[in-house]
Amino acid sequence: MVLCLQAILLFWRLDLLSMWMDERFTYLVAAHSFGEIIGMVQRDIHPPLYFVLLHAWTRLPLPWQGIAALRAFSALWALAATLLLDSLWTRRWKPGPRWLAVSLFALSPCLLLYGRMARSYAMQTALAILAAALLWRWLRDPDSPVRDNLAAAAALVALLYTHYVPGIALLAAFMAIAWRPLGARRAAVFLAIVLAGYLPWILTLSHALRSWGQASNFAAGYTLTGNVFTEQLLKAGYGLVSLTIGESFWAVSLALVPMALWLVWLGLRSCAGGGRLLAFLGLAAGVGYLGIARWVSFPFIPARLLWLLPLAILAMAQGIARLRARWREVVAGALALSYLSSAALYFRREGYLNPGYAAPLREIGERLNGEAAPGDIILVDDYNTDSTVRYYLSGRTPSVVLRAGREEEARARLEGAKAVWVVRNTRDVSPGHITSRLEAEGCAGRQRQEAFLQPYATWQVALMDRLGMARPAPRYVYQVTVCR
Repeated sequence: MVLCLQAILLFWRLDLLSMWMDERFTYLVAAHSFGEIIGMVQRDIHPPLYFVLLHAWTRLPLPWQGIAALRAFSALWALAATLLLDSLWTRRWKPGPRWLAVSLFALSPCLLLYGRMARSYAMQTALAILAAALLWRWLRDPDSPVRDNLAAAAALVALLYTHYVPGIALLAAFMAIAWRPLGARRAAVFLAIVLAGYLPWILTLSHALRSWGQASNFAAGYTLTGNVFTEQLLKAGYGLVSLTIGESFWAVSLALVPMALWLVWLGLRSCAGGGRLLAFLGLAAGVGYLGIARWVSFPFIPARLLWLLPLAILAMAQGIARLRARWREVVAGALALSYLSSAALYFRREGYLNPGYAAPLREIGERLNGEAAPGDIILVDDYNTDSTVRYYLSGRTPSVVLRAGREEEARARLEGAKAVWVVRNTRDVSPGHITSRLEAEGCAGRQRQEAFLQPYATWQVALMDRLGMARPAPRYVYQVTVCR
């Protein structure tokens, strides 16, 4: 029943959200041949397994088209993750905790959001469940058959070929504690087997690590607070909120986040071999967070750490099981209500913590295709707006993406345009407010009309106002301006 409900949530209206920037990359890569895919992902320093499998998937006779077909592949991996979680981790649990853990994971708002994206997040999660289970089984039983140990190595190699962070994190955590129960020699042999399996991609990994080492300059342009310490608090807090209650929720659901963290801690302490398990998962989570937080800005933390979600939920279910019966019912009911409200808001495209995921790019494209003339010009802000909106444009009207170095091209296009269209975020974060300045230049002496799309939730407006992110705080995310 849980799997059926999960399948309905995962596969219903796969084209609900517009394609966003990273999905656009997936869409472009999957259309190429196997050989071309290897070269493309090497240049972008991505591991190839997800893209190669996705290409094969798109060659099947599928009931979906376009981006929905790519998202269906991720949805299948999300279902596989649930099956792996139950078969490898919870099958021998008592019925109550078992079904609670499976339900909390399968119906998680975080998994609903990222398990339907045309990215490798769901595949990483399924392979991480498999690799972590096999590695933990070996740690608990050092004399397990050799074939089981080779299976653990194979799962880890497959995970590394899907994404670096979870593979490196689990491998590093395992090696840090395996030398004592397994012996240094066996641990070293295992490491050698994994590295041998990954040898064809070692050079690309080294380039990725070099880029990661230089990430401080890259990430500096995407900070919200401007302070290293507070930015890390923001990243950690954003990730914890998303992994526990998702990214579309009622404000009252935020009260569940500290409770969920306490339940995870309580559950880890109660597990068999709890100290070693806590060390294994804690080290993996720490390495994973450090690997991600240095590179990406805060809205992208939970997507890259989705593979930690099933492990956290296993612990949370055990923590709930330790509560008294009355409190178990209260906690389970509160989580169920939060999950339900989050799913409803997700499908209504309201209240997203990262509004970019629900951006009305398709709707904006449809309007421009219907109203913008060939003699007009469309300016698309790329500093705080997803320029993937150009994918939805017919090409009938010329467009310019506003990014560094293209200001003069935009100005030159403004002079002879019959009408100027500007697609932008209501919060202008461009250097020197160049987006607003170009909009003002294009609208000088013209009749101006504005349309606002995608309203912020009330609590988001209040939070932006309190933090001083914008004064006055905007009520909408996107703005389409036309000056004729």
